Amino acid sequence: MYPSGTSRDFVTVGMPDAAVKESRERIKSALLNSGFGYPSKSVTINLAPANVRKEGAGFDLPMATAILGAMGAVGHADDYMLVGELSLDGSLRPIRGALSIAVCAARRGIRNLLVPADNAAEAAVAEGIQVFGL
Repeated sequence: MYPSGTSRDFVTVGMPDAAVKESRERIKSALLNSGFGYPSKSVTINLAPANVRKEGAGFDLPMATAILGAMGAVGHADDYMLVGELSLDGSLRPIRGALSIAVCAARRGIRNLLVPADNAAEAAVAEGIQVFGL
């Protein structure tokens, strides 16, 4: 996440699909309704690698967390991965493919996965990763 300029634009780069592009409204509303505020500067989020299409609203939680990190509201934690769709009130909504995400994360050496509570049992089937339902 990179805050820049003085306008309040929100740009996502790196081949996002429509759901990822629409995340800007979910993220902004969720942060404001959760009492965190929202940056006064433009926000650019780079979803790497650029040549791989990003699909689904599961990117909401990690993008919101990146914004909070840039604002100094949360710190960085290694060995953790977050995934989840945000509703406008800031609550988490379940995602599709939690088990596949957990298996892939474990293969990449990620030790902890935070998912919406409704996805925790599914994701916990994966071996080699600790799953936390939020």
